[in-house]
Amino acid sequence: MDEIGLIQVGAGVWGTSWAAKIAAMPGVRLDAVVDVQEEAARSIAEESGLGSDRAFASLTDALASTDAAGVVVVSPPPTHTPLALEAIAAGKHVLIEKPLAQSVADARRVVDAARSAGIQAMVSQNYRFKRGPRTVQRLIRSGVIGRVEQVTIAYRKNPPFFGFRAEMEEPLLIDMSIHHLDALRGIVGVEPATVRARSWNPSWSIFTSNSAALVEIEGTRGEQVLYTGSWSSHGAHTSWDGAWQIEGERGGIVWDQNRVTVHFPSAFDTVFMPGALERDGVMEVDLDQLEHEERAGTLNEFRRAIVEGTPAETSVDDNLASISLVLAAVESARGGGTTIALANAEKGNQS
Repeated sequence: MDEIGLIQVGAGVWGTSWAAKIAAMPGVRLDAVVDVQEEAARSIAEESGLGSDRAFASLTDALASTDAAGVVVVSPPPTHTPLALEAIAAGKHVLIEKPLAQSVADARRVVDAARSAGIQAMVSQNYRFKRGPRTVQRLIRSGVIGRVEQVTIAYRKNPPFFGFRAEMEEPLLIDMSIHHLDALRGIVGVEPATVRARSWNPSWSIFTSNSAALVEIEGTRGEQVLYTGSWSSHGAHTSWDGAWQIEGERGGIVWDQNRVTVHFPSAFDTVFMPGALERDGVMEVDLDQLEHEERAGTLNEFRRAIVEGTPAETSVDDNLASISLVLAAVESARGGGTTIALANAEKGNQS
């Protein structure tokens, strides 16, 4: 299979960025752009070198007018489920911006539809496809620190968002923490058994709903996880990935500001470690190099899944566990911090 044609649904600011990512990615091409504001779709279509006749006001019209193999859904979250289901019903593979859905029931509908149709359906959990997390994942899987027992994650930003993000319910947990909690599963390998959370909104917040949260998670193997996040931070900011401390029976990994270090209880362990250098008594690890990173990584994985006919790493099946965890945290926060048990059946692919 040569280039895979894609229909992009969503032509806002983020959609403009997505169109540029598709244009720059080998093996895929943009065939059509869809937005309810057809002028916005037309603008992106023309900027991408497509004719204005490749801009549509509905996915239905685009599907009837192109033979694209896939649909990329980058519209606001409430539209993700209906658009994904329409694409699947039309026999198209689908790549969906996070969050997958606004409810676990809707997420399951997408999962079931994709399974029944034999369609590759994937969520753009683009934070997995970066050098820092890939390096951490390799270290954990190779047993450098032994079995993971406790994890702390801190995330602090103050982004000047507007539009749906500023107005949506629980914007931090739903729109941002999905990245970190998905990485907890996909990169660190912790599958959640229970979660409890609290969320709040500082007086200076630009958000309508709560923009800060504290989440406690217990893993299925007894791992203890503490996550704190804020989109209204007046303090020192972390990277978008957050600041992680991952502790195992043999040692710990610190992943912060795109620097990965390994800390051992014994000084003798810092004498030599392949792919790392001792600095200040810890092992600083060279980051794994990736051919395609971030959203280019998701596009590459999407294409691979279509060509090979095997599920993507962040397939909707796997992502069901991540969105279930986030929505359980939201439910707990609404209940004032009640403990929510997660069904093991939603665990997705084990790391």
